[in-house]
Amino acid sequence: MSIIKLIQQKYGDSCKLCSPLDEKQYNEARKILPVELLEILEISNGIEKLVIFPDVNDGKPFVMDNIVYSFDEIKSETESFFDLHCDEGTVFAGNGAGGFFVLKPDGTVYLYEYFDEGGEYYAASLSDYFAKL
Repeated sequence: MSIIKLIQQKYGDSCKLCSPLDEKQYNEARKILPVELLEILEISNGIEKLVIFPDVNDGKPFVMDNIVYSFDEIKSETESFFDLHCDEGTVFAGNGAGGFFVLKPDGTVYLYEYFDEGGEYYAASLSDYFAKL
């Protein structure tokens, strides 16, 4: 099962796919992103988590967070991660509390908390990460 289908099954109407990467972005992303993330972004350049509160936004869904960052956010957060931790990996999502998830070169996923200097093992792969959500 594709990761996007897994996310859609987990979140249902609470997730929103975005427009895919344009050709220029795709060519750049191809050079720097792991294949698993590239496969997501070529279909949806980020995946947003939607919420509905009856008294907010006239009861219409609005973006609360990102399930998967956009390409620009991935680049920016990955640069910040490297500057802060001097470690390899690609930041692809946050945990909503100042921490972030990093896809390591070996395909494993680690959670780096805002207050912690090191990462904590979270999942064996990107698919396992999304299955745990």
